[in-house]
Amino acid sequence: MWHRSQEECVADNRQHKNVVVVGSGIAGTAAAFRLRRAGHHVTLLEREGHVGGRMSTREVVGERATYRIDRGASWLSHNYGPMIALLQDAGLTSRMLSCSDELAILRDGRVHRLSLVRSSGLLRTGLLGWRAKLKAVNLLRDLTAVGRRLRWEDMSGAADLDTESAHDHALRRLNRELLDYLVEPLCSTQFLVPAEEVAAVSAFCIMWGTFGAASFTFDGGVGRLPEDLLATPVMRDGTRLELDAEATAVEPDGAGVRVTWRRAGREETLRADACVVAVPAPVAARIVTTLTAAQRRHLEAVRYTSDVHVTFGLDRAPAETALGVAVPRREHPDLCVALYEHNLGPGRAPAGAGLVSLVFRHHWSTARADRGDEEVIADARGAVGEVLPELAAHVDRHRDLAVVQRWQNAVLARPAGGFRDLARFTASLDPASPVQLAGDYFAYSTTNAALATGEQAAERLRTTLAGV
Repeated sequence: MWHRSQEECVADNRQHKNVVVVGSGIAGTAAAFRLRRAGHHVTLLEREGHVGGRMSTREVVGERATYRIDRGASWLSHNYGPMIALLQDAGLTSRMLSCSDELAILRDGRVHRLSLVRSSGLLRTGLLGWRAKLKAVNLLRDLTAVGRRLRWEDMSGAADLDTESAHDHALRRLNRELLDYLVEPLCSTQFLVPAEEVAAVSAFCIMWGTFGAASFTFDGGVGRLPEDLLATPVMRDGTRLELDAEATAVEPDGAGVRVTWRRAGREETLRADACVVAVPAPVAARIVTTLTAAQRRHLEAVRYTSDVHVTFGLDRAPAETALGVAVPRREHPDLCVALYEHNLGPGRAPAGAGLVSLVFRHHWSTARADRGDEEVIADARGAVGEVLPELAAHVDRHRDLAVVQRWQNAVLARPAGGFRDLARFTASLDPASPVQLAGDYFAYSTTNAALATGEQAAERLRTTLAGV
């Protein structure tokens, strides 16, 4: 999408405009970077006290060591074409680190590791019987057909394929074993809800975006990408960053826009030529005044699942090579996945130490949203002890810290029919509007999809502003 010469960027500097970007997650920072490269001045408003949103990293000090804990995303894929192109344009590819390429799935107390790079692993694994492996041919055929219709910045192209849930598709085209030990754990790990509650297209999005390519992460945590984008020379020279700044209204103002925001009870107003709104769908519905009633209803109805999960810092790493061990619902009703975050590469934990996060299904998290941290930690330890007793014992022996993270709007979980709703919504938007939306709700919950929607919003504004 973005292959402009340096001469074009310099030329645009003679006709720069003022643009506000609401939200400093990866969608917002990608949009801001592209707009700065096009020569426009950018004011970036962030509600929290740090940049990154669901793509951020924080340092937490334990009794014996310091750990870096990713907030939201943990590992990334070389299938993420838009992200890799952005890294190249920003001169940040040196920040990329290779990490484990294995994802494990638990069955009957045994951990089965699958390669994210080699699809032949499905044929060799002991996770599935031979009947399931034969049926997996249908899975590959369907994935190939659907994959031709998927675009990172907008998944509405698969709307006519959105006729059933991942659960129903698996039973119709595959079999119960593939549903229970592949489709369902993938859905739960990605969306925090079982396969009945997500569209079949969503399950294909996971496989299309993850399998067949090596994994990577960033030196210092995934949160380094938004931070490093803001630190590039082009961003430093023409970007105003306002933290703890909550946007409350984005509305027309003559030929441009007016953005109202507040900090510590004080309200301010910005006037600009255009605006990118890169916040969760329900927030966009509340603050963008130009939306029609139908557009607002769509955004308000976008379903985000809750996430209350526990991260343990360990003074010794467990003996596991995979990025995570997915736990099928047949194995445990609550625990989705145990993420071995120290396998993402150096820097998450000290050498020889471990960092393990326990992630649970939506219903478990909502039930504990208001409970104290110690109760949540005890419940999480009890759950992992029921299915991964060796890991639980290791946590007991080597625990250095335990941190509870809480997200109300963690992951977009689009049900069957949701992609058809998305297609109607995107068709109703004006690509020439001075207010453009960006966020994972145009696609599915990955950092790469959010990034691509931010770039699409920036490109639309670049075209619109060039004609002003």
